[in-house]
Amino acid sequence: MNKITFITTVLNDEKGINSLFDGLLEQSTRPDEIIVVDGGSKDNTLAKLESYLDKFTLFKIIQAPNTNISQGRNLAILNASHPIIVVTDAGCRPDKNWIFEISKPLLDDSEIYAVSGKVISETSSVLEHYSGLLSIPDHTTKEQEELFYGRNSAFRKTLWEQVGGYPEWLYTAEDSLFALAAKKRGFSISHNPKAIIFWRPRNSLRKIAKMFYLYGKGNGRIAWGGDIKGTLYWLRNHGVLFLSFLLGFIYPFAWIATALLTLYLYKLIALPSLIKIRAIDKDWRREAYIPLITFIRNLSSNLGYLSGFIEYKNNPIFKENLDKYINNLK
Repeated sequence: MNKITFITTVLNDEKGINSLFDGLLEQSTRPDEIIVVDGGSKDNTLAKLESYLDKFTLFKIIQAPNTNISQGRNLAILNASHPIIVVTDAGCRPDKNWIFEISKPLLDDSEIYAVSGKVISETSSVLEHYSGLLSIPDHTTKEQEELFYGRNSAFRKTLWEQVGGYPEWLYTAEDSLFALAAKKRGFSISHNPKAIIFWRPRNSLRKIAKMFYLYGKGNGRIAWGGDIKGTLYWLRNHGVLFLSFLLGFIYPFAWIATALLTLYLYKLIALPSLIKIRAIDKDWRREAYIPLITFIRNLSSNLGYLSGFIEYKNNPIFKENLDKYINNLK
């Protein structure tokens, strides 16, 4: 029977260690091996990890200062003894059947090479609640169903070897490119909604904006053959909205344009998400929070995408690394 190695990376994550590893202790099926790569924590993370060493059959801690998430994951997998790799992030809390469910498709079918699970937001405020609903991948779509992300995934070590590992030159969107590479290579990917990870969303508008900005920047850096027109379209609209609002203090009639453009952006940006969320959430506060968060998401992710795309175009390192990674798939 195939055995399982669980991996994760940590960096100053002392607040999230207990949620993750207490959850692993409660698993109906425990991993045969645990490997954690610490990227150089300065807080109490390492001590908390060491407190779990005698609670699992095989628990390895690898200290690798100044490594990013991709480097840490690759290092963990390189040291993995078993053919099935299960991944999540520090701070997440696994459901008691998570290991069993996320690995089950791989154990049941040798033709499946990767599995994604379901992420459920675990919240303590209204903002976190709606931030979570708008941040979690929608695996009901065909595109998302064929991808798997580092927060909740399992795959065969042979897939990792043939793809060439996680792209170490990216610090965001690294799992997206890894999953796209696996898909491009033709590996069969399955989604199991019973494999549940609980995740704490961002708890402030500033953190939400930063998260989507970094997501956008990572996607911009891997935009091979990408089209910037859509990003420029959205940023132009945001710019005109802001300019018309400022002009209104001098020429009040400009606020008519502000109102009309706000309604236009509401229809395009907020309303599609609102329609979906109205079907599952009956709290009237969604009518205020969803437009606010989707507006921030659109603006931040497009600013990030533009920044990443400019780096991709102007910095040969990103294009060279991307080309090498993609060429490895041919």
